Amino acid sequence: MAITFDELKAIAEQTNLKFLCDQEKQILLFGGLGKGGIYNLIVRLTEKGEAIYFRIPYLAVVPTDHPKLSEVMLWSMKENDRVKIGRFCYDPNDGEVYIDWFLPLEDGVITNQQFKRYLRALMFLADEVNVRLRHLIETGEDLPSEGKRVEDMLRRLLAQDALSEEEEVRLRRLLQDLSETENPQKPEGSEEDKP
Repeated sequence: MAITFDELKAIAEQTNLKFLCDQEKQILLFGGLGKGGIYNLIVRLTEKGEAIYFRIPYLAVVPTDHPKLSEVMLWSMKENDRVKIGRFCYDPNDGEVYIDWFLPLEDGVITNQQFKRYLRALMFLADEVNVRLRHLIETGEDLPSEGKRVEDMLRRLLAQDALSEEEEVRLRRLLQDLSETENPQKPEGSEEDKP
């Protein structure tokens, strides 16, 4: 069951998110401001209204002769494996790195809650990875995970010798809890250990 552009626009209006509508090109444009910059999310119908295409263009530009291109490609593949909604893509013609998502509707419909979830998931993803991607392009290395950064901060605090005994005990507990969360151990005798 295909939907029309007017139906898609009505669904977008029900999300209470601000957007621009190009009726002629039949495109909706959502904007977002995050910690990594400003993002545009383009939404349009495809497949004669049987699918919705989402795209966040120009997260970065990495020419084909860039020395860190292979690192960016490997990073993109790892991210594609990690995320549920969104796909990292690369256009070799201009070096554009972008996020897109194709949502087939076929004989189904999309609710305003589902639509809003896709919009937010894609915008949060763009914001989450933008700083990491820029760092990767500059250095060839990904930034450490949030948990690793917190762990490093706790270790630096513990190394200062300016803490009271109580503060040191509390920080050591936090550090231990964090490392157990990041690297969970299987209990002995669990089903996974049995042949």
